Amino acid sequence: MKDPSVYLCRHFDTQGIFMTIPWLTGKIHTWSLHLYHDRKACFRHMLDFTLTKRFGWSKWTAWLASIPIAAFLQALMRSARAIPVYRNSMQIMKTYRLSLAALLKGESVLIFPDRTYTSTDHEIGDMYEGFLMIDRLYYRETRQHISFVPVYADALTKTIRVSAPIVFTGDVRDQAERRRVFEAIRIQLSGSPDPSEEQKQT
Repeated sequence: MKDPSVYLCRHFDTQGIFMTIPWLTGKIHTWSLHLYHDRKACFRHMLDFTLTKRFGWSKWTAWLASIPIAAFLQALMRSARAIPVYRNSMQIMKTYRLSLAALLKGESVLIFPDRTYTSTDHEIGDMYEGFLMIDRLYYRETRQHISFVPVYADALTKTIRVSAPIVFTGDVRDQAERRRVFEAIRIQLSGSPDPSEEQKQT
């Protein structure tokens, strides 16, 4: 696949992450929630939500586990050159700036846009669409549109299906064009076959 590109994959309750990241080659910057980049914020998130509410651990056990987990995740985000994502905040511009800087260096970005990251349903459901603004920033700098490449990680068959790049033909601010690109990405991330896609064994 020609770089730089913006790769898109589903979480599939972390299965998409573990299947996709090792398979991608070259310099890849993964979008990750900003909480994982800050040890204190990560600790609170693990303690107050992930380990207690999601996994049902006791408060005491979650507290003990959250300390090393927070330290590990902060170090991992730094070593992996992950890009922090600031949802519902003006700091999201930092996310876009870091993404643009990586793309301009010929490096790619990996984004997991599904809102319900624990879902393993066939249909992707609700998706964030703010990532589409990357195209406008990239086009403003290069006069070229960036390639959005859907990657479908199938945990059952242990394969990764790579769809043909989806590219804007107009301005991302045009609602009809934005919807066309968004829906094309949604279809591929729901596992619909694409005659031009590649299939890789993981």
